[in-house]
Amino acid sequence: MNFFIWLILLLIVFFALAAFKILSTTEFHGVDTPKNAKNTLDIRHTISSIIFYPIGFTTFIFTILTLTPLVFILDPKRVGWAIRFYGRLMLLSFGVIVKLNGKEKLKRDKAYLLLINHESLFDVFLLGCLTFRQVTALGAAYQFKLPLWGMMLKRYGIIPLKRRKTNEAIEAVEMAREKLENGICVFLAPEGTRTDDGALKPFKKGGFHLAFGAKADILIVGFKGAFEIKRKTDWRIRPGKVTIDVGDFILYDDYKDKSIEELQFIVREQMLQILETREDN
Repeated sequence: MNFFIWLILLLIVFFALAAFKILSTTEFHGVDTPKNAKNTLDIRHTISSIIFYPIGFTTFIFTILTLTPLVFILDPKRVGWAIRFYGRLMLLSFGVIVKLNGKEKLKRDKAYLLLINHESLFDVFLLGCLTFRQVTALGAAYQFKLPLWGMMLKRYGIIPLKRRKTNEAIEAVEMAREKLENGICVFLAPEGTRTDDGALKPFKKGGFHLAFGAKADILIVGFKGAFEIKRKTDWRIRPGKVTIDVGDFILYDDYKDKSIEELQFIVREQMLQILETREDN
């Protein structure tokens, strides 16, 4: 009995260190949130964060210990239900409710390139809610060094991306193109990094080179509310609702004669329209 207690304590410490490494690598809590950012945080959110972090951390450990065996035992094509379940479970453990509009488009048989606005650290769990068929994504390379989590990402087929190494970034885009051509959807954030003020950042060109290279149809998805819940420049959490709106497909035949810049403009305009429409509602 004592052995199992010590084992559990060891796992908690182990994953706590891993979680600290993730936050210290990806968050900038010493940086002031830009003044134009929406919705300031106060003492209420400090209190709620103290409550929700232990719950979310415990759920994260449970998720890793139970989802990892499923990913290794089952074919990646057959674990979408589990990824959706654990994605929503993780969000719920931090006090986040998800509303998904247009999910039928996510079930299309033909592979597509899915582009999102990148608002929060929680976007990875929001993407899990969109997994209705086999998918892959470009993930920060440091995640693959994390215990169990990195093994699971590799087994599922997530592509490591080293943003500051151009050659390896090009190689990652090429791997994503091969995935698309093999019938696997690719999820990608064209901004390349999270917003620090809630506004849509300029788009990188990599995702659009990928679209042209794979002759892929593009599906635009907008996240609304994730920035308000967990922003890059503050450790605190604001529990609430995230709305996910699935837009319309941009077919390859409709953009094949466009330039990279023209396609960037088309996608950006449609994404802004999705986000503005939801704000009006």
